[in-house]
Amino acid sequence: MLTTGPDDPNSHEFRPHHRRPRNRSGRGEGMPGPLSALGPALALAVAWAALATVAWLVLAAATRPAMPLTWATTVLAAAAIAAAWLVGIRAAVLLAAATRRSHPSVGMRARRPRPELDDLVVALLCTTADDFQPDVVERSMRQTHPRTRTVVLDDSHGAGTRAAVDAFAARTAAADSAAGAVQVVRRTDRSGFKAGNINNYLRHHAQGVDAVVIIDADQEIGPDFVRTALRHLHAGPEVAVVQGAIRSRRGETQFVRDFRGMFDTHLRATSAGRAWFGMAAFDGRGALLDVGAVRDAGGFPEVVTEDAALTLELARQGRTVRYVPDLVSVEDAPTDYTAFTTQFGKFTEGAMQLLGRDRGLLFDTRLRPARRLDVFLNLASPLVGTSMMVALFGFALAAAAERIPGIPVALGASLGILGSVPLLPEAIRSIRRSGPVTACLFLLRGGLLYASVAIVMLRAVLRVCLGVRARFVVTPKANDRAGLVTAVRRRQPELAAAAASILAAVLLTGTVAPAGVFCVVAATAVGYSLTGGRAARPRSR
Repeated sequence: MLTTGPDDPNSHEFRPHHRRPRNRSGRGEGMPGPLSALGPALALAVAWAALATVAWLVLAAATRPAMPLTWATTVLAAAAIAAAWLVGIRAAVLLAAATRRSHPSVGMRARRPRPELDDLVVALLCTTADDFQPDVVERSMRQTHPRTRTVVLDDSHGAGTRAAVDAFAARTAAADSAAGAVQVVRRTDRSGFKAGNINNYLRHHAQGVDAVVIIDADQEIGPDFVRTALRHLHAGPEVAVVQGAIRSRRGETQFVRDFRGMFDTHLRATSAGRAWFGMAAFDGRGALLDVGAVRDAGGFPEVVTEDAALTLELARQGRTVRYVPDLVSVEDAPTDYTAFTTQFGKFTEGAMQLLGRDRGLLFDTRLRPARRLDVFLNLASPLVGTSMMVALFGFALAAAAERIPGIPVALGASLGILGSVPLLPEAIRSIRRSGPVTACLFLLRGGLLYASVAIVMLRAVLRVCLGVRARFVVTPKANDRAGLVTAVRRRQPELAAAAASILAAVLLTGTVAPAGVFCVVAATAVGYSLTGGRAARPRSR
């Protein structure tokens, strides 16, 4: 069925739709009381102050500044280092928890199939915006659950893409297959990003639908995905989302060859670690959601990071996310450096937007203290990274002007070790597969990759802090085989930052040394832009 045209103001709106009871308290997953409200914020403040004191003592003892300005920069640098330590400690704790197998929310079995589950209507929602892939949708719609319907939520602007979607829908209608005809839903008002697209369907077209599966345009699920996910959804009265594991396809570019495994292992470890603590999160796709629970939560929050925002709203309602690592979907990894930086910039803007939207997050007693700390540190990580970069550059300028040593090796090493935690799962896998030399080379490449997005992150943080609306940018799917001129043009922000830092360093200190980090960032960004889109080299046997 093809559905187009403007939204119907008289159609179905969000309203309570209880198929299962909430928790007894009705107050979400947290506990009331002043200690619960203040505890996480107080613990975070105490930990940050203690770590900042340690960092300042080490920094002051190693540099012994004499000028008041330099002393002030040591305080700012110590505060930024302490915040970075906290973010790194969070990542290390989740990684350690991911190695535990005893928590019931990881790898748990669903109940045996029940005949009544076959009567539930499930809509497979494929969100697309000029990136439609008909072959992927066609494979995903072949579900063993008998009452699965497939819906393409088409936000495409291009006439060619819209025509391709319509042709695919017409072909499925004519085929008279068991999977049924594809329904196409479009809207005239494209507000609210991806969340607004899904909300439009839930408001106006989801009558009689019990659950939805969210998949991106490039994402593919197996034939038993819906049937298995429904059993997990009905395994506990509070489960609102069944989140599967997300894997990346093998790609043709060197960038995918180098970093596909890193993206997968990092997401897998983070998801399993959160699940071990009982605070699994919705990842925005590759998941089945109870429509009633989503309506109870007010629909998808219409922000860039709608997945994190919906997880919080569901938790405030006392509903949970169940992570099932054996329930797998497959999607494209970022095909090149341009795609990676687009994703990273979108996450940064979305995190800052949600952090501003939920300013009282740390004091929200409807959420468990552990969840408040985890989400806050995750959302604050871009702000922490940019603050550390600016603070350390300021200290380097002051130290060079006073002719005293820069950041001590111990502090630099600690930042490097904690910053490499997201890379460790893939590094361990590399050691087992190819040996320690390959793993060390991967750590170097991965560390440089994340360091190279410092200016992307800084721009995104400044945009949102200055009141510019956060953007939901679709990740480019076409491979970018950039030449030197194109790579330089696309990395103008990094090159401009490097030039500005060199100028400031020379004028204020007479040396270019303080600008070294910005120069490395710019050189790495240009290098990855040049090489990431190239065809992958054949692996040596």
